[in-house]
Amino acid sequence: LTINTTICAGYCMTRDVNGKQFLPKYALSQDVCTYRDFMYKTAEIPGCPRHVTPYFSYPGAISCKCGKCNTDYS
Repeated sequence: LTINTTICAGYCMTRDVNGKQFLPKYALSQDVCTYRDFMYKTAEIPGCPRHVTPYFSYPGAISCKCGKCNTDYS
């Protein structure tokens, strides 16, 4: 079973500055591309045994945004 979905990645400009030791920590965080809106889709996996639920849910991007990396989950 092949599942095609859309993700948010690679759409934000990032750069690495040379004077890292002179900048405050908050200035060093990179912008990342992350989901603004997404929707879960569900696919049925064929050939599963009767006692196994044959559904698999996965996110699909509806729109993306650039922002600071949230280190709580990234």
